[in-house]
Amino acid sequence: MKPLIYGYLRITEDLEDDQVQQLERGLEKLAEAEGFCLTGTCYEYQPGYYGMFYDLRAELKRTQVRHVVVPSLDHLSAHPLLRNQLILRLKEAGAQVWVVER
Repeated sequence: MKPLIYGYLRITEDLEDDQVQQLERGLEKLAEAEGFCLTGTCYEYQPGYYGMFYDLRAELKRTQVRHVVVPSLDHLSAHPLLRNQLILRLKEAGAQVWVVER
């Protein structure tokens, strides 16, 4: 059985549907290439809002899934200090963050 991984995407107004689908495919491809089963993706729609992020963190703790994949670290936050704090919150929940775009 493959280990599970969750996806996390921040959807902005400027993204077209085909761009969102491309980001989703990127998550799926990384998961498959690294031997994971992408179990679900959390979508954040409001700028500066992190409700789904904290729901994801709670889900990680509840299910003991240990991996999260993002298209780029900017999907967590464009601000480096906030981004680092969010990564720390995921690590505190026991999760490793995987990035599609390096």
